[in-house]
Amino acid sequence: MNRPLALALVLLATPAAAADAAKPTEATGNYETLGQGAVRTQDVATLLSSFVERCTGEKRELDRARCRATTAYLRRSLPKRTFAFVTDDPAVISVSDYDAAVKGYHLALAGCVACTNPIAVGRSGEPRLVTVKVPDKDAETLTKAVALSRNTFGFDTLVEAKQWLDSERPFLRAEFLFQPDAGSTEWTFGGKSGVALKLLGARVYNRCTGDVLVSKPPSTGMADRPAPGREDPTCAGAKSLVARSGNADAAPEDRPPQLSKTLIADAMAKIRPRVFACYKKFQSPGTLELTYLVAGNGTVQSVVVGAAYAGTPTGQCVMDVAKDARFPAFKLDQQKFTYPFFLRQ
Repeated sequence: MNRPLALALVLLATPAAAADAAKPTEATGNYETLGQGAVRTQDVATLLSSFVERCTGEKRELDRARCRATTAYLRRSLPKRTFAFVTDDPAVISVSDYDAAVKGYHLALAGCVACTNPIAVGRSGEPRLVTVKVPDKDAETLTKAVALSRNTFGFDTLVEAKQWLDSERPFLRAEFLFQPDAGSTEWTFGGKSGVALKLLGARVYNRCTGDVLVSKPPSTGMADRPAPGREDPTCAGAKSLVARSGNADAAPEDRPPQLSKTLIADAMAKIRPRVFACYKKFQSPGTLELTYLVAGNGTVQSVVVGAAYAGTPTGQCVMDVAKDARFPAFKLDQQKFTYPFFLRQ
C-alpha cells in the first residue's frame, strides 16, 4: 500500500477528523487548547508525500485514478488537521556557554523538523529539509534563519547553573504543533532546498520530568513524560524545574494556595539584575510595572509592561527579560498580579 493511501485510511478512521477540520487554526489561547485533538506523528515524510506525488508511476489506469483521488483528498484535508511532532534534530535546541552577566545560559529554539539530515519525500525519495518557517535569506546559517525564540535561564550560584546544564540539558526536547500547507512551502537557502510547514505552536520541555521551559503560546500544564513503571533509566539524572523552586514532589494539597508577596519577590529578585541592565542601557528613570498572568504550574502565561514604558526601548528590553521569570507551583489555576521596578541610580 502506498503512503498517501495508507495515510488517507488513517485519517478517515480517526473520529476527530470532522471536528479537527472545523477547528480554527489561529494560534490563540494556550498550547494545550491549541493541541487538543492533534495527531501525533513521527512520519513527516508521509504527510509531505501527499503534496509531491504525481501518480505517474502507477502502471494501471485504475491505480492512477485511485492515487489521484487519494492525493486530492489529502491535499484538501491535511491543511485542516493539526499534527504534533517531537523532533530530535541536533540543530533545534542550542544552549550557550555560561554567561556571567546573567548568571546562566541562553537557550535558542530553531524551527527545525529536519535541518541537519534531509528526509526522503515521495516515491522518488527526493531529499528535503523540513522547517516550520521559511528561512530568513539574510541569516548566516539555516538554524539562525529559522530561529523561533531565545530565552535566558539564570541561577543564584554557579554551582546551580552547572548542575542544571548537566542534569537537564541532555533531556530537552522540542515539540511542534503544525499543519501541512499546500501553498508557498518550497524554499531554498544557501544551495539547499526544503519545505516549510505551517507552525501553530512550539515548546521545549524535559522529556523525563515533563517540565516546560519555553512555550509559544504558553503552556499551562506539563508535557508528556514516561508513565509509572516505564521510566527511562537515563532519566535518573534529570532534575525538575519545579524541584529547584522547592515544591516539585508536593501533592497539590501541599502547595501554597497562591503566590504570596514573598514568593513573587523571590522570583523578581532573580531577574532584577537584567531589568536594571535595561535601565542602564537606555537611561530612562521611572517606575516600570509588570503585570503577570501565571499558571498554577508556575509558568508565565503572559506579561504586560505598564503604560509608562509601553512601546519604549526600555519597556521592550524588560519585556524580553520578564518572560523568563520562574515561579513555584500553587493551587489556583492561574494568578494575576502587578509588580513594580523602580528604575533609577
